[in-house]
Parts: sequence; C-alpha cells; structure tokens
Amino acid sequence: MRVVALVRRELRLDDNPLWQHADGRNEVIPLFVLDDFNQQEHGDNLRALFFFALRSLRESIARHGGRLFCIHTSQQEVFFATVKPDLVLFCEDHEPHSRERDKQLCRLFDRLSIRYQVLRDSTIVPMPDQAFVTFTQFYKRHFLPLLPDCLTTFPPPKNFNTPELSVPEVPLPEVQSDAAIYWLADEEGVQQKWRRFVCQGLSAYAERRNLLTEDATSRMSPYIRCGLISLRKMARDAMGMSEAFVRELAWHDFYAHLLHHFPETTDVEWKREWQGFPWRHDEKAFERWCQGRTGIPLVDAGMRQLQREGWLPNRVRMVVASFLTKHLQIDWRWGERHFYRYLVDADLAQNVGNWQWVAGCGADAAPYFRIFNPLLQARKFDPNGDYIRCYVTELSHVPNDALHDLERLRSFALDYPPPMVDLERGRETFMELARQHFAS
Repeated sequence: MRVVALVRRELRLDDNPLWQHADGRNEVIPLFVLDDFNQQEHGDNLRALFFFALRSLRESIARHGGRLFCIHTSQQEVFFATVKPDLVLFCEDHEPHSRERDKQLCRLFDRLSIRYQVLRDSTIVPMPDQAFVTFTQFYKRHFLPLLPDCLTTFPPPKNFNTPELSVPEVPLPEVQSDAAIYWLADEEGVQQKWRRFVCQGLSAYAERRNLLTEDATSRMSPYIRCGLISLRKMARDAMGMSEAFVRELAWHDFYAHLLHHFPETTDVEWKREWQGFPWRHDEKAFERWCQGRTGIPLVDAGMRQLQREGWLPNRVRMVVASFLTKHLQIDWRWGERHFYRYLVDADLAQNVGNWQWVAGCGADAAPYFRIFNPLLQARKFDPNGDYIRCYVTELSHVPNDALHDLERLRSFALDYPPPMVDLERGRETFMELARQHFAS
C-alpha cells in the first residue's frame, strides 16, 4: 500500500500516528506542504524552531529508509495526481485557516478518488460535539472520562520504504532568530529535557509552578507547539505524579475545543456583553509596553524576556496581559497579536484563550474586577528579585526592599523610566469603564 503522510505540526518519530503504516511492507511518503498563509502569519521565532525541527525530522526519516518531500501549496494537485497514493493521512487542526485548508484538501481527494484518514495528535482527547462553557465541566465530564482510553501509543517507524519519485519540490525556508537559539532542539534533546523535568520537577509542580525560576515549569510549550513531544506521553508520565500538570494539559485541550466551536473569537470577545467595550488604542502606550519600558519592574522584565527569548512563564504572561488590558485599558487583540508574532510557542487557540481569560471577556474567564497587581505578584513569586534583575539590567544593583517599592526605586535607578500609570488610578479607571459599559 502506498501512503502519503502529511506532516504539519507532528515533528517527531516517537508516538506519531502518521507513521502507523511505516512497517517496511508499505510505501510511506512523508510530505510537508509549504503554506504561504502560515509563513506570513507566524513570527520568525516560531518559524526558526519549526524548520530546525523539520530538518531534524527529515534526517531521522532518512535514517529509517524514508525521504521527506517538501512542496508548495500550488503543487498539491499535481503531486497527488502523480503519486497516486492508496491512502493519505493527516492530523486535524482546529485553527480557522487550517480547517478551511483541510476542507479544500478533502475536496481534492474526493475529486481524485483518493482515500484519506484524519487523525488526532494536537489534543489528547477527541473534540466534543458540543462546547463546554466552563473548564470544570470540560475537565470532569469530558477530559477525565475519556483520558484513559486516549493514551495508547503508536509504535516507532521500522522502515518508511519511501519510493523514488520525480516531483517538483521547494527548499525548506531558512529562518534567522536570535530568540529561537534558546530553544533549538531535536526530538532526542526534547525527550531528555522532559525526562529531566519528570525526575526533578514534576512531583513539585503544583507548589512551584508560579515561581519565576528556570526549573519551576517544564518549559515544554514550544515543543508541544511543534509536535516534538507527544501530549499522550506527557499525560501518561504525569498521571499519578501531578494532578496539577494533568489539569494544565486539559487546559490545552479546552482552549483548542473553544477555538474549534467558536472560531470567531480570534477577533471577537467570547462573552457577548463584552463586545463593544471601549478599549483604548493608544499606540505610544502600547509601544512602551512592547519594549518593556512601562516603569513597572515585573512587567518590563516579562516583556524584555519575550523580546530576548520568545517565551514567558505563564504567571508573567498573565501579569503583563492584565497590565495592558486593565491598567492601560488597551485592546486585548493588540496584545494577543504581539504575543503571537514573538512567542516561540505561538499557538492560536492557547494565545487567544489566555488573552480573553485575563481580559475577562473569554469563556470561564476571570471576573473583570480581578486585576493583577504587578508589585504584589513580584513580591510573591520573585521575592529575591532574581527574575527582574535578569531582564531589567538597570535594576541589577537595586536592593530587594526597594525593588518592589516604586517610590524608593527611583532613588536607586535614575535611568529607569517612571511608571507610565499609577497602578491604583489605572485600576480605578478600568473599573469605572467596566461599570459604565455593563450598565449601558
């Protein structure tokens, strides 16, 4: 049997449903299709990691008797008409553009009388037919009941037995990114990082996950985004060791299911009562936030880490997003788009879901009056100031007791910008805006 396996975001050999027929008896043809939309939509940080991983996968495939072909979207029909596969495998994707792309692809297969099979890899459990409006409902009524039956692994490929083909190809893009250098790893390197976390950090994850130290979380999100590690494997390893980590994996599925059922939420607030909220569109204030020049140490540290490394701990993501949407009242869509362009783990479902959650307008979101105080957050989760000093170098000499006190801070760091907004005044302004909006 001749099988074409369409590679999208499943860049590994281990536990990959795409390789289920690579047993040496079938002809398996790995194929990557270069999509102009995704190349323009994604930032260089993610693209650099993605194509590094794809090249590593190509080498791994070659060591198992295979060859990865790369073609442009415009060449698909000619490719499939020439190759004449008995079966095409590809994994479902819940982003709006990807779903439309796959509808067109299925119409092509139907026209060419090619059998195809849609697989699941970017979520752990199947997509529910109807949406759950709260995470707790999703977790207890859908995720946990289905989880045990969704952890079956796929065997590693034995031999791809890819045939010689004469088809037009395009080279893989060369993408430069200083931030991605912090994250470049092949499949084996990612497995080593994960095993280290399982042995050294997983059991204490619930207690340590909000601390702003390097080893407090798994730092696996970029590799999940590119499919360098199996979500099923992570869930299996976490079960019995950390319920908190399993819940985080469930949040990943929850946000994917929200985007699947509500694709319009990439641009529109999920809660109808939030639609039309008078967000500010202050470009100068937004630019100060982007550059990490707000005068609020934890916010600036987070935004500078994003610039330098293309990544942020989840706790800091919430703090900087809350500051933008609540203290500055700037449109959450601006922040979501900025994150999406810079994050090395940029995932549309997760990014939109998290931004709407913090802003208060998403499904199961924090109440609008929940506003993170970045000074209190820094005292609690960066008590020694190590995280702030690492990224805001002009504060490296400031003593701890002054680092979280904006009035005293100025006397130690004259070159550090003053706060662009008084935190209490910004909070009151947002609360008044919200009260007026919901009363209208």
